[in-house]
Amino acid sequence: MRTVEVEKSMNRRQFLAVLALLLVLLGIWGGLRLSGGTGNTAQDYLEIRALSVGKADALIILEGEQVFLIDAGEKDDGDVIVEELKRRGIRQIDLFLISHFDKDHVGGASYVMEQMEVSAVLLPDYEGDRPEYREFLEHLDGHPDVQRVAAPLEMVRGGMQITVYPAEDPAEIQNAEDEYDNDMSLVTSITYGSRKFLFTGDIEKSRIRQMLASDVDWSHDWIKMPHHGRYQKALEDLLEAVAPSGAVICCSEKNPAEEETRKLLEELQIQVWDTADRAVVTVCDGEQVTVRNE
Repeated sequence: MRTVEVEKSMNRRQFLAVLALLLVLLGIWGGLRLSGGTGNTAQDYLEIRALSVGKADALIILEGEQVFLIDAGEKDDGDVIVEELKRRGIRQIDLFLISHFDKDHVGGASYVMEQMEVSAVLLPDYEGDRPEYREFLEHLDGHPDVQRVAAPLEMVRGGMQITVYPAEDPAEIQNAEDEYDNDMSLVTSITYGSRKFLFTGDIEKSRIRQMLASDVDWSHDWIKMPHHGRYQKALEDLLEAVAPSGAVICCSEKNPAEEETRKLLEELQIQVWDTADRAVVTVCDGEQVTVRNE
C-alpha cells in the first residue's frame, strides 16, 4: 500500500512540475507573440483615441504593432500624449504626422520627439511662422526620415492602408488667404478591413472646394471633424460627400463645437462624440465600428 501511495504522490508531483513548465513556456510564447521588435504591444484591431486636450488635436492610432500619432495638441499637451503612450507600454511611434503648423496641432510635438523614439515624420509642404513650429524643426534636425508631403502618399502599415492628401493647389490657397495654415492641412484616410476613417485637420472652404472638385471618392464611415467643430457653409457639401455614420469633434468645454455644426450633423443623422471632457475611443475589428467616451 505504501508503494502505491508513494507512486501516486510522485506521479502527482511530476504532473504538477510538467504543468508548471508548460505554463512558463506558454507565458514566454505569449510574450514573444505580443511584443514586437519595437517594444510596442500588438493588438488585432484598430483603435483611434482622440485625447481630451482642449480645443486641440491629438489622436493616437494603434493597430497590430503599429503606433500612428496625428498631431500633438498645444505645448503642454505633449506630456499628456507621452503619458498615455507609456501607460500602454509604448516606447516607439512608427509614424508621426503633423497636419499643419498651428500651435494647437504642433505645440506638443517637440516634447513627444524628446520623450519617444519616432521612426518617421510626415509634414505638409509649407513653412510655418510660429515659435512652436520652429522649435519642432530643431528637434527634427538630423532625423533620418522626415518627409514633406507634396503629392498624395499611399502606404501600408500593418493592417492599415493609409493615404495622405496634401492641398491640391497650394498656390491658390496661399495667394487667396492671409491665414492659410488651416487649408494647408494634410488630410488622412485610413482603410481598415471594410471600414474607412477620415482625418481632416482644420480644413476650410477653399480646401474643401478643391477636395470635392477632385476625382477622389471621399466616402468614409467615420470623420474627425475639421477645425474643432467650427461651422462653415462648405461643411454640408463635405459631409454629404463623406457620408459618415459617426463624427468626432476635438473641442473643449470652454470652446465647444458651434451649435450650427451640431445641428447640421443631427439633420444628416450623423452620430457625434466630442473630447470636451473625456477622450473619444473608436474601435474597429475590420467590420464593426464602436465609439465611446472614456
